[in-house]
Amino acid sequence: MGCGASRSLDYSSEISQQWDSVNKTIEVKQQSKKLVIKRVGWKTVRIFVSSTFRDFHAEREVLIKEVFPDLRAWCEKRRLYLVDVDLRWGVPKDTTSEDTLRMCLGEIDRCYADNIMPFFLNMTSERCGWIPGLGEVPENLQQEYRWISGLSVTEMEIMHGAYRKDNYNSIFAMRDATFLGTLPEKYHNDFVDSNPVASQKLKMLKDMLTDRFPMNGCSSSPHPSSLFSSDSSSLTSMDNRVFKYHCKFGGIDVDTGKVQMEGLDDFKKKIFEFFKMRVEEQYPLDENAKLDPYEQQREAHDAFMKSRSAIVIGRNDILQKMEDFVTDISTGVPLLLLGGPGSGKSSIMARVADVAVNKAGSGEIPGGGDKGWHIFYHFVGAIPGSTDIEKMLKRLLRELKMCNDSNMPKDYETAAQLVGSVLSNPNSKPVIIIIDALNQLNEDKTASILSWLPRKLAPQVRCIFSMIDDTPPHRLLKDRNVKPDEVAVTPLDIDSRKEIVREILGRYNKRLDAEQMASLLGKDSSQNPLWLAIACEELRVYGDFRTITKKINSLSDGLLNLLGQVLTRFEQENGGHLVVATLSLLECSSNGLLETELLSILGDEENMSILTKKFFKTKDRGKEKTRGEPLPAVKWSAVYRALRPFLRPFGDSGEGRLDFYHRSLSKAVRQKYFGLKPGEEAGSDKLSKWWHQKLAEFFEHEQNMDRKVEEYPYQLVKTHDQERLARCLTEWPMLDRLFDEEYSSQLLAYWREIDKDGKYTKMEESYRASLKELEAREGISQEEISLRNETIAKVFIQAGLYNHAKDLIDKAVSLEQEHLGSRPERMVELYAIMALLYDELCKLHDFITREQLKELRPAIDFGRRSIKIRETLEGERHKYKMADSVMRLSFNLNNWSECNGDSTLSAEEAQDESVVQADEAIRLFKEIGDLGKEAEASMTKAIVFPRGEPEQIEWYELSREQCQQAYGENCKLMTRIMSNIGIYYEDRREFDTAYDYFAQWYEISREVFGEQHPKTISANSCINEPRYRQIRARKEAAAQGNH
Repeated sequence: MGCGASRSLDYSSEISQQWDSVNKTIEVKQQSKKLVIKRVGWKTVRIFVSSTFRDFHAEREVLIKEVFPDLRAWCEKRRLYLVDVDLRWGVPKDTTSEDTLRMCLGEIDRCYADNIMPFFLNMTSERCGWIPGLGEVPENLQQEYRWISGLSVTEMEIMHGAYRKDNYNSIFAMRDATFLGTLPEKYHNDFVDSNPVASQKLKMLKDMLTDRFPMNGCSSSPHPSSLFSSDSSSLTSMDNRVFKYHCKFGGIDVDTGKVQMEGLDDFKKKIFEFFKMRVEEQYPLDENAKLDPYEQQREAHDAFMKSRSAIVIGRNDILQKMEDFVTDISTGVPLLLLGGPGSGKSSIMARVADVAVNKAGSGEIPGGGDKGWHIFYHFVGAIPGSTDIEKMLKRLLRELKMCNDSNMPKDYETAAQLVGSVLSNPNSKPVIIIIDALNQLNEDKTASILSWLPRKLAPQVRCIFSMIDDTPPHRLLKDRNVKPDEVAVTPLDIDSRKEIVREILGRYNKRLDAEQMASLLGKDSSQNPLWLAIACEELRVYGDFRTITKKINSLSDGLLNLLGQVLTRFEQENGGHLVVATLSLLECSSNGLLETELLSILGDEENMSILTKKFFKTKDRGKEKTRGEPLPAVKWSAVYRALRPFLRPFGDSGEGRLDFYHRSLSKAVRQKYFGLKPGEEAGSDKLSKWWHQKLAEFFEHEQNMDRKVEEYPYQLVKTHDQERLARCLTEWPMLDRLFDEEYSSQLLAYWREIDKDGKYTKMEESYRASLKELEAREGISQEEISLRNETIAKVFIQAGLYNHAKDLIDKAVSLEQEHLGSRPERMVELYAIMALLYDELCKLHDFITREQLKELRPAIDFGRRSIKIRETLEGERHKYKMADSVMRLSFNLNNWSECNGDSTLSAEEAQDESVVQADEAIRLFKEIGDLGKEAEASMTKAIVFPRGEPEQIEWYELSREQCQQAYGENCKLMTRIMSNIGIYYEDRREFDTAYDYFAQWYEISREVFGEQHPKTISANSCINEPRYRQIRARKEAAAQGNH
């Protein structure tokens, strides 16, 4: 009997007969125990949503956009995938009745297959929906599903998914009919079934469900316990699975024209808590199986690998090349997968990892020997803490059984050195290392990001890295003498795009017809996998099947444009101003924000006033602002739920720091909210400047110094507040964290934001004032004053303020000798600093002349004094300092020899001693395992050879490679190497080649030291000598001619 049938009869007898037939098909009268499934690894949980469509649009929207995302996040913490089955659209208009019915019931079959008992939700109100006629249900389908003639499709879903088996994973939500009183008359037909049989069918359905699954608060059950009892040992979750909820008309959705409902909070809570309880009971976590942190990380990467490798379409050629790289004879270099943002690199890398694991397990990869191949995979940004390169390397060492908790390296440098040794050692365990998004590893170690990767890999080591082309790691690898292999990711072809859409939407049993598919793939950006995935997700959560074609046509072309469109939807549905503020704050932060920081800033209405247009009285700047109540969790949950797919948990698992998962979202935020074009700096527009100011105010009084150092000076730079930046940088706790013994690049870069001319005048004045204030402070010790003078002297040396530095060192020496007893452990440091000072002064000379002797003499003298004391002191620190002093002494002795010496030390004696000291420095740094300092010692070794000899360039090139591997291109040591290689070619009268190296010397010096640093000025003077000006002009003319 179809929906349109009309008879003036009492249908109760007919309906009763139908339910008699239903009861004869019951398989389990009452479940007596719950199902508990032990599992290893990840598991899929499917929730089937059953209801009529037209009248439950509002409830389905909150399920898809609020309840299920929250439940999905909870599941993932328990190593469970959640798939919600919402069949509102996805059935093409030309589909037969049989296909439609089979699709609905077949999805429930999939739930049985995955979860034994389906997780099932039914919603019932005043419509019964489609009742197929006898001729519309094929005989084979009637037999397969024991079809009951006269039941609606929704009722048959209930029979198959819950009723016949007393499914304890099922819950039934009955909307109270009083909502009709709030509904405008024009919409009643969408919510009240016109079929005359409907009212009696629905009454019987509700009665039978209440009897079979007792209603909360209305049950005659002998166990009237709460729906959400916390007693997991009982079967309370099997009682009270029917509940009634109230809501009222909430207006019309302007986009879809659909009715919205208010008052669904209780409905959402009950559904969430029920499925959370049942999933937890059926798939409990094994509390005894505690994984160590490294194993937890591996499991999380394994889960990401499995989820991302599921859909890799149209990449067979690339996958074959990468598989060949894994199985063929080693080339000794890494393979790079290169592609732009959103091009699908992560999915390809996940599939490669999956294939490698399977082939290694089946012994299909040659060369594994008795040990077999170990597959290490790491997806940067995919899990909390995965951007931390130090943690990644330690996990690698742990998996290769090179270290355990007792002997694990304590810092990044040591871990990097050990990994480099392992990967170059032919006796190490065979390993394939797969790292996705190498360019997204934490930026504070970008300079040394590849110090762990040897120039030549051992034969049984394979490395595959993905990255955006022309990022720093890519340039570093390309600049090596032995180049890496490369594979480029190309745009998707049309067939691959179709298959991807079918796969993504097919997970939720949704399909596009041919016309809709053509509209979607007709957009140019559909060649980009990320655009395509975001577009499919937008379609998936769109609830109106009648206007899906219009929705497809409305999707913006261009990745950033589509992301902007998605962000607009987030604003409309999930918090408005709060969404804008959250995205803006994350974009304006230096390295993401802790969730607690975000909530505190968002909870302050004054911070939000630029968006809400509320007026607040201006407070005194610099006065500590009392932090008020954080943003309420209920408001934050809506924002976080919407943004979660685009956020990565940047820091440690327990840290709670959030940042954008994909940099494309960062660009979209800058474009949409700040109005910035590609390449434009944030802070030039009103909105980003506002948020930089609010972040500066927040972090000015931050008690966590590590977070304050990360954010506060960065925000002051962005707001161009030079006065507060100078005060910030002269705070001793700030200086202690930004100062680096080798070179305080970040500290000096901040000061150059104040001293734009690069002369560091304000820095010198500020630190002298701080020292004066320190000396005047009551109760301060002479020890503290001496140490602070020493630290500032080192900063001044790094900044090229040599005369100012000497004053401070002299004061520290005087304090030590007159008040502190000339302690050896202190005098050795002060002599070493003095030697360093004169060493730096020597390097300012453009040419080696006898004028240098006045700086060389004290440099050698103080160097020898520090070495003599250092030989009496024990410990790794003193061994390192000894090697550094020996290397510097070798360099200065060589220069002394070049200046022809004097009666106290002849040129020959100085040269002989220089060679001995250079070899000793190399030996010590090798023994210590410091590749960066070994690079400097190798450069010193090159210098002591006769000028222009072939041995010199061999050592210089070795030094350059070692430096690049340890520090990267833009570092202090590289400026010296480039200068010296230029001098080598100049000595050989190969002036064109010499100019190329001198030009690089100047460019790197500008980047590292700043325009006005004495070393940069020296480099600039060199390339502006008449000969090199002529060479530059000739090269520029030739370049223009080529264009």
